[in-house]
Amino acid sequence: YPENHRYLADVLSYVAVGARSVENQQNRLTASGLDLPVGMKNPTSGDLSVMINAIRAAQVGHVFSYGGWEVESKGNPLVHAVMRGRVNQYGQSFPNYHYEDLRELSNMSAESGLKNPGVIIHTNHSNSGKRWMEQPRIVKDILYSTRHSDDILHLVKGLMIESYIEDGCQKVEDGVYGKSITDPCLGWEKTQRLILDIADLISWKLQICAENRSVRRITPVDGNFLTLRRTDGKIIALLKMKSCRIIKNV
Repeated sequence: YPENHRYLADVLSYVAVGARSVENQQNRLTASGLDLPVGMKNPTSGDLSVMINAIRAAQVGHVFSYGGWEVESKGNPLVHAVMRGRVNQYGQSFPNYHYEDLRELSNMSAESGLKNPGVIIHTNHSNSGKRWMEQPRIVKDILYSTRHSDDILHLVKGLMIESYIEDGCQKVEDGVYGKSITDPCLGWEKTQRLILDIADLISWKLQICAENRSVRRITPVDGNFLTLRRTDGKIIALLKMKSCRIIKNV
């Protein structure tokens, strides 16, 4: 609810505008005046142009009414996309996390001239058909796509995974501690395993940057430590991983 920001601004670090609110003008205007990242979800119809328009509107300044005051915003360059799947007229869910979907979003973002184009992909909701156990597979599918397109690699900024203490969900009256009463979630143990799997999957292309002067790609091999040095010889980082090797300077 946009009007609540005046009460919560000092405790918020991230805001997501939902699929049913992304077309609301007040949400777009309010996002343009926030100094924190804001994710605009695609609408339930799946129309990406609606989401792109919301991002464009929030990235520029406006003069508008807020809480009974006339206010002026400067635009928020940190507004970005959130892909959460879609629902058709029969209530059937369809995903939009596949390679082709991300490629299309990348093209649309470039054509629209968005600042800092990026996307966070929701691995539950319509992307999983609310089958919460599909989330680890979906995560791996997304990471696989980043390995085959530099555009997608730079576009994908993160994953929105629904996780809690216990697996699944429950009715309010069931009273199971740590189990969701809304959307079904991955439990603690499965979440921990997924995070470790993600670390293994991205280690092949870990990028270390220092003052935009040196970037390295690494891949798992035998060994325990990897020292990364900047172009002037200064050590950037000493990594302790399963094993690493520089395979290419980029």
